[in-house]
Amino acid sequence: MTDQHTAEDTVRRPGDVPAGTPLTSLAQHRAEAGARLRTEHDRDQDAVVGDALTQLAVGEAIRRAVRSERGGMVAQALRLGATWDQVAAALDTTVLAAVDDLRVWAEGQRTLYHQHLAEDADVLVGLDEDAFAEVMKWVAFGLGQAAVEARDARTEQTPRLRAAVAGAPMVDTVGELRALLEQLPDEMPLSLDDHHRALPGEPNQVHTIHPRLVATVSGLATEAESTQPGLMLTQVYVPFPAEDEEQAAVATRSDLPAYGELPRAAYHLERGELRAGLKDVTEVLEELAHLVGEVAADFTEHDEDGSQLRVEAKRITHAAERVGKLADTVEEVAE
Repeated sequence: MTDQHTAEDTVRRPGDVPAGTPLTSLAQHRAEAGARLRTEHDRDQDAVVGDALTQLAVGEAIRRAVRSERGGMVAQALRLGATWDQVAAALDTTVLAAVDDLRVWAEGQRTLYHQHLAEDADVLVGLDEDAFAEVMKWVAFGLGQAAVEARDARTEQTPRLRAAVAGAPMVDTVGELRALLEQLPDEMPLSLDDHHRALPGEPNQVHTIHPRLVATVSGLATEAESTQPGLMLTQVYVPFPAEDEEQAAVATRSDLPAYGELPRAAYHLERGELRAGLKDVTEVLEELAHLVGEVAADFTEHDEDGSQLRVEAKRITHAAERVGKLADTVEEVAE
C-alpha cells in the first residue's frame, strides 16, 4: 500500500525545511504527521517511520526557528515597554541570560547589515550603527540590573555560605566534602590553592583539606564584571598527633606559608624575615646543585657537557654556602 503523504510531506532532517517557512506552516505540518500516526494504522512501515521522523525533524526546525528569533522578540518586547524582569519571566530565565540573548542577536544583526552594505544589496537587512547603539543601551541597562540583583542575592546568602564553610574546617573524606558541597550553590566557582601550606617548625604533620570562601571575579573587564564568593580547597599539613580542635586551629589560619622551600622562602623574605627566608633559599640552591650536577649531568650524551654541568653545580653549591652563612649573620631591619 502506498501512502500519499510519504513523498511530499516527509521531512527527514531540519535542513529539509525550506528557509523562511512560516512557523504556523511548520506547526501544521508536524500536527498532521502526528495525527496520521494516531489514526491511520493500516499503512506500510515506510510511511509510519516517515511521519515519526517528520515529527522529530519539523519539531527541531521549529525549536531552531524560535531560538533564532528570540533576541528579536526580546528587542520587540522592550521596545513596546516591557521591563527586563517581565522579559526574563516570560522566558523563564534570568535577566542576565535574557540580556545575553539580546546582545548576541544584536551583534548578529549588525554583522548582517554590514554584509548587505558591502554587497551593495538593494534591501539592507539588520541593524545599522544607530539602531545597534540603541539596542546596546537596553543591554547595558539589563546588565546593570542583573549586577544589582546578583549583588543583593550574594549579600543575602553570604552569611549562610560562610557558616556552611566554617562548619567544615577540615575535610578528609569524599563524604565530608559531599556534605559541604550540598550546602553550596551549584554555580559557585571552585578553585584549588596553588600551594600546599604548613605551620613551620612542626616535626610531625599529617595533611588535610581546608575549604574556605574567597572572592572571585567574573566578567573581568566587561560591563558585567562582578565579585562573588567562591570555594577554594587548600591542602594543609597540621600537627599530628593532636586533638581535632588543635588541628582545625592550624588549618584555618590565614597566614600559613606555602609548604616547600621556594614558596616558603618568598613568604619569609617578602615579610622581611631574612634569616628564615635565606635558610630556605640555601636549601633551594642545594637542591638545584644536586639536579644540575648529578641528575642532569648523568643524562648528557657528551662527557664535556656533563663536566660543564658539574662545574656549574659547584658554583651553585658555593652560592648556597655563602647564602647560608649570611642567614646566620644578617641583621634584619628593626620594626
